[in-house]
Amino acid sequence: MIPVTTLTEHFETWLRESREQSGDFIVALIDKILAGAAVLSASDIHFQPGRNGIEVRFRIDGVLHILGCLPLEHSGQIAARLKVFAGLLTYKVDVPQEGRVRSGRIEGVAQEMRISSAPTLFGERIVVRFFSPENQCQSIESLGFEKPVQQYLHEAVARRSGAVLIVGPSGSGKTTTAYALLRELAYCRETTRSIVSLEDPIEHAIDGVAQIEVSSRPDSGGTEHGEKFRTLTLDRMLQYMMRQDPEVLMVGEIRERRTAEAAFQAALTGHLLISTFHGGSAVESIGRFLELGIEPFVLRSSIAVLLCQRLLRRLCSCSEKVEQQLEIRLQGKNLTVQHYFEPRGCPCCGGTGYAGRIPVSEILPLENEEIARAILERRATGTVQLLAQEQGMTPLVDNVVRRIETGLTSPLEAKRVLGH
Repeated sequence: MIPVTTLTEHFETWLRESREQSGDFIVALIDKILAGAAVLSASDIHFQPGRNGIEVRFRIDGVLHILGCLPLEHSGQIAARLKVFAGLLTYKVDVPQEGRVRSGRIEGVAQEMRISSAPTLFGERIVVRFFSPENQCQSIESLGFEKPVQQYLHEAVARRSGAVLIVGPSGSGKTTTAYALLRELAYCRETTRSIVSLEDPIEHAIDGVAQIEVSSRPDSGGTEHGEKFRTLTLDRMLQYMMRQDPEVLMVGEIRERRTAEAAFQAALTGHLLISTFHGGSAVESIGRFLELGIEPFVLRSSIAVLLCQRLLRRLCSCSEKVEQQLEIRLQGKNLTVQHYFEPRGCPCCGGTGYAGRIPVSEILPLENEEIARAILERRATGTVQLLAQEQGMTPLVDNVVRRIETGLTSPLEAKRVLGH
């Protein structure tokens, strides 16, 4: 038997096996696609209808791959099959819907899933999001950060007050890091702390944490985790939970001014706050908070820890070392790599050359008085960045270069994630 080494060959195998079964072809195929995605550790499946058919795409290690195409005539049946799993309304095809599928409901799929639909010109676009496995990233050590960063995060959760912020773009692993910090607090045997989280959505249940699912979006279908608090905005819910005697608060994501103000107020009044925020760099996130209207003295007094991170695909063991220097430009900075490794591809990595992902980060030393003064004086982002580097901050791109030279990732992957 010829070994299946590429994603396209996987898809062709599922097609052939589904046609050979006696039952409904699409039902069998959807089940195989979902189970196959779980085995291949895909984070998302896209069923993208277009003029030439329905493209089936997997996102693996942050990269979207096209597996194959199905006839457009199957669009309605595919959407209906997936909607049934999530308890959505199959006859509503002109409005977006979103629902959740509990783990174990589909054979071969251990994770929970979120299924969302949206009407397009050629039919409903369906996206399946796999929540990370329950046993993934249970601790700070399992995240994959370097030892100094691990120690920094341990010190962060040992604090009794202040804001611990994890920043980065979408898909940079911010939520995974926040969950690891939350577990570290909840599973600590030395002391019991009152922990409350406000999330949208709740990805995993954590013993010892009062988790509340909050959303201001209108109801889009069923949810198997109970009705969300849809009449309360995140900032109002955060203010309300302050009356429930919390010591630690986790806000899934700070998106706008009112939530930021409520979160920083909690951090200023003796609570440990953990949250995530969209930002290109640690210093840039400070600038974005200022643009939201947060006063610089509030940022200076409330933020205790500010970590910016990205996720890079890890090279498979089939990679080959190249013994030569390479000039590389990342985020507008010219860098020199002394040597590097190139992806090759093998059956173990599905021919991609990569297997899994690793984090890379930078930490803004807010305890430094000169940096604190620069924030209070609202200095330009570039000025604060240079000052932070003078005071000992290792920029994200420099840490990426170190990961390249140690063979953990490649120059091409660094350019893909960080850009020029």
